[in-house]
Amino acid sequence: MKKIFLLLTGLSVWGCLHGQNYPVKTIPENLKTDAFAVVRESSESFIQQNKKNGTCKMTYVITILNEKVKLFSDFQVEEDDFCELKKFSGEVYDANGKTIKKIGKKDLVSIAFSSHLATNSKITFYSYNPPAYPYTVKYEYEMAYKNGILFFPLFDPVPGYHVALEKAQYTIQAPPDVVVRYKAQGTTIEPEQTGNTYVWQLSDFPAVPREKYAPVLELFPIIYTAPSDFCVENACGNMSTWESYGEWVQKLLKDRNVLPQKTIDKVCELTQYAATKQEKAKILYEYLQQTTRYVSIQLGIGGWQPMKAETVVQTGFGDCKALSNYMKALLEVVDIPSYYTVIHSERERFFPEFPSFGQANHVILMIPFEQDTVFLECTSPDFPFGYIGRMAGHDALAAGNDRAFFCTLPAYGPRDNAEFNTVRIQLENDGTGQLEVHTSHRNEDFASLFYRLKGASAKEENDVLAGLLRVHKPRISNIQKETRMERQPQIDVSFSVECEDFATLTGSRMLVHINPARTSLRELLTGSTRRFDILMKTSHYQEDTITIRIPEGYSVESKPGTTEIESPYGYFKSNIEEKDGQVIYNQILEIKKGRFSAAEFEEMKKFYSRIEALQNGQIGFRKG
Repeated sequence: MKKIFLLLTGLSVWGCLHGQNYPVKTIPENLKTDAFAVVRESSESFIQQNKKNGTCKMTYVITILNEKVKLFSDFQVEEDDFCELKKFSGEVYDANGKTIKKIGKKDLVSIAFSSHLATNSKITFYSYNPPAYPYTVKYEYEMAYKNGILFFPLFDPVPGYHVALEKAQYTIQAPPDVVVRYKAQGTTIEPEQTGNTYVWQLSDFPAVPREKYAPVLELFPIIYTAPSDFCVENACGNMSTWESYGEWVQKLLKDRNVLPQKTIDKVCELTQYAATKQEKAKILYEYLQQTTRYVSIQLGIGGWQPMKAETVVQTGFGDCKALSNYMKALLEVVDIPSYYTVIHSERERFFPEFPSFGQANHVILMIPFEQDTVFLECTSPDFPFGYIGRMAGHDALAAGNDRAFFCTLPAYGPRDNAEFNTVRIQLENDGTGQLEVHTSHRNEDFASLFYRLKGASAKEENDVLAGLLRVHKPRISNIQKETRMERQPQIDVSFSVECEDFATLTGSRMLVHINPARTSLRELLTGSTRRFDILMKTSHYQEDTITIRIPEGYSVESKPGTTEIESPYGYFKSNIEEKDGQVIYNQILEIKKGRFSAAEFEEMKKFYSRIEALQNGQIGFRKG
C-alpha cells in the first residue's frame, strides 16, 4: 500500500510539473528588473542544404507581464518567392503555466504588402488578445528557404526595450564547402564550432530600459550571419568583400540601361545648349523628376535587380533601383559617367569588415565631376539637384563603369542645418501682441518644415506654424512661402500673428517672454540618472532676432542681461539693447552632434536646462 501511495504521489508531482508550462513564478528575480516581458526560450536552427535551399526551425516563448509590450507576443513572418512558412503551432498559457489556448496554422492571417504596387511578398501573422496579464505565448514553426540564400536568419532574441531573456540558442549548419561569416553586435558571445556547424548560446540577459538618444544598435545582442558565396535565382556572387558584392551588383545592371530612341532624342534636345556637364546633369535630373514617380517594386531576382530603363520610360514609374538606373542611362547618352550607389537611408555606418545585404535599404546615384561629386536622390520629385537630406555622411557602396568601391557621403557642417527667425512685436496696452514673423530653414531643417507644409490644409498649415512659436492661442494670417531649391535648399515663411494674452498685466506692470520662437530643450534629456552614452546624431543652429515696440506710456523696468555659454554640447549667446523706442533681443543657439559618455549626463542636462531658463526669460515694462 505504501508503494502504491508513493507511486501515485510521484505521478501527481510529475503531472503538476509537466502540466504547467513556463509559470511566471519561475522567472528569476534578477530578470524582472525593468522588465515588461521576458523571453523564456528562443531556439533557432538553420540548416543549409545548398546555395539555394535551407530550412529554419524556430521555438520562441515569451511572457508578457503588462500591456505596454503586448505586440511582442504577436507572431509575424514574411513570405515570398524565397521563403515559405511550412509548419506552425502555438500555445497560450496563463500566469500559472496552464494552457488556455492552442493556435494552429488555420488561425494565421496573410495579407499582401499594400504599400507596394508590384510584389510577390505577403505578411503572415497572428495576434492574441489576452483577457488578463501576465500570460505566455509559445510559437513553434518551420520556414523553407528556396531559390537562393543571400544571408542566414538574424539572431536577435531580445525584441526591444524592457524585455529580459532567460535563454537562447542559435545554430547554423552549412555544407562543408560553404564559408560561414558572422558579426556580433551588442554582445561578446562566440560560437562553438563543430565542423561547419556553429552554435551560439545566450542566457540571463537583463531588460534594457529606454533612454532617449541612447546608441540603440549597441544595446541588444545581435548576430549577423551570411555565406561568402551566394545565389539568387541564377545570379550568383561572392560577398567576402564590399568590392566583390559591388561586382555582383554590376552584373545585375548589365543590359538594363537601354533607352528608346525617342528618349535619346529628348535627352539631346534638352541638353543641347547646356555649357557644362553639371548643367546637363541638372537638366536631366529635373526631367526625371517631372516624368516619373516612385513606386516600390519587389519583383525580379528578389527585388535586387532594377527594372529596365526602357520599362521606366513606358510605365513612368519605378523604385529607388529603377529610377537610379534610369537616371544613370540618361546621363550615359551625354557621356556623363555615374555610379549606382547602395546605401542605408537611416543608419550611417556599414560594417567595413562584414559585407552583407541587410546593411543597405536604398539606392541613389553618384556623379563624379572633375571638381565635385554630386549625389542624387532619384525617388523624390522635390529634392533639388545634389541635395541628399539625412543621408549626408552615410557609408555607401558605389558600382558602375567596371569598378566598385566603398565610400562615405560628405556630411553637412555643424552650422549647415540652420534656422533663422525674425519676429517684430507690437504690444498694446491691454497685453495683446501683434507679431510679424519671418522664418528661414536650411538643409535638414528645410526638409522638416517643407514636407510638413506641402499639401497641408489651411488648418494643418496654421498648426505647423503655430508650433514654431511659444505663444498661447495664436491667430495666424497673411502666410507667404518661398523655397530656394538649391544644393543646400532653404524655405522662407512669413506670417502675421495676433495673440490676445501675449503679455501678462499686473497693476502698472507688463511682463513679456523675451523670445517667442520655439526651441524647446526640455525633452532632450530627461530622468535623474543615465545608464548609456548619449548619441546626438544631428546638429542644430538657430539665430533669433526679436524686436519689441515699447507700448505707449510704458518704459523698460527689467530685462535679461547679456549671456554667452560655450561647452562641448553646444553654444549659446544672447544680448539685448534698447534703441529708438524698441527692445532688440538677439540670440544664437547651437546644439552639437556627437557621442557623449553617460558620465556627462548631469553636465549636459545642466547646459540644456540653463539655456531653457534663459530662453524663458522675461522683460518687464512699467507704466508711467
